[in-house]
Amino acid sequence: MIYVIAIGAFQALTAVALLSSSKLRSKADFLLILLLCSIAAHLAIKFCIYSFVNDHEVRTQMNTFIGFCYGPLLYLYACQRRDAAFIPASRWYVFLPFILGAVGYLTVVCVLMWSADAGHAVLYYYNETTTWMMMVPGFLFPGLSLRIAKQLPDMPQEKKLINNISYLLCIISIISLGFKTAQSLHMLHGSYNIICRDIVYSLLLVVCLVIIRYKYVGIMGLQQAKTPAAAGEVSPPRKMQLSAEEQRQVLQALEAHLHKTRIYTDAELNLDKLAQGTGISKYHISETLNSYAGKSFYQYINEWRIRRAMEQIRFMNEKTLPVNVLTLAYDCGFKAKSSFNQYFKKITGLTPTEYIKSLVTPGVTIHE
Repeated sequence: MIYVIAIGAFQALTAVALLSSSKLRSKADFLLILLLCSIAAHLAIKFCIYSFVNDHEVRTQMNTFIGFCYGPLLYLYACQRRDAAFIPASRWYVFLPFILGAVGYLTVVCVLMWSADAGHAVLYYYNETTTWMMMVPGFLFPGLSLRIAKQLPDMPQEKKLINNISYLLCIISIISLGFKTAQSLHMLHGSYNIICRDIVYSLLLVVCLVIIRYKYVGIMGLQQAKTPAAAGEVSPPRKMQLSAEEQRQVLQALEAHLHKTRIYTDAELNLDKLAQGTGISKYHISETLNSYAGKSFYQYINEWRIRRAMEQIRFMNEKTLPVNVLTLAYDCGFKAKSSFNQYFKKITGLTPTEYIKSLVTPGVTIHE
């Protein structure tokens, strides 16, 4: 079993590193990172117990309280996928079982350090209580997550991810319930607990693999299929769904959101991020931009960036402040000066330097 634990912990940490470094990471993905960190911590604690603790009762019985947070983290992830404005901290109370479990776990550790006999007695009650308690969030939160997933018709990959993790957590709870019930009816004896834990740890490893596959096969594969290499444009794999009036309303909503948040200055902005921020389907945004505005997503966003650059240049000219073209490019959301110059000239007919010189007042410095 220790090999399964070690592989699972390594897999979880690898998934955390990959997800943290992904340019496609969204705010909701932070909850997936916390879920992976929880799995890694859970398995790491178990690895330490099985490697360094000689007490047989502790090795075979002591539940890890971290399992209480798997369901709540998945539920909060589903909530934020449904509503980008959702604040996970607003539902802090879903972690109350986790907090109580942590208190119980630390209490058992302290009693064991004081007296092995007393610690074994406390450990028995802790193990019995937490085992049955984990059944409730083990079924409740995956069930709520599955319900929310049904409300994500325009996010098929996220829906599939939530469903898969929910099913895995439910299977873990079903297996635990089955083994515990069989034990209560005196149908199982001996090493049943080790077998149950082996299965649970293996399923946690599968959860990590599901998340990695979602981020590096599902989403990236979908992105590549939808994004032409030259223009970076994402086209909806469906027929036109919006009327001209609906497209006009979508464009107005986009304009208002971009004006209010200035999200276009985010150099990592993509269609998925914009859709999450506005609460509008990315397919509807793409359809509106392509059909109603006659522009690709990146063309539309870069026009906003160039307008901001022009406003900044005029402002600095009025205040007789020095203009640094590279700093200006980064401030407006461009990753490189070359792409900034290219789009600036394409939209205005002048390079940034030429535009600055056409406005600049005597004494103002231009930095290339």
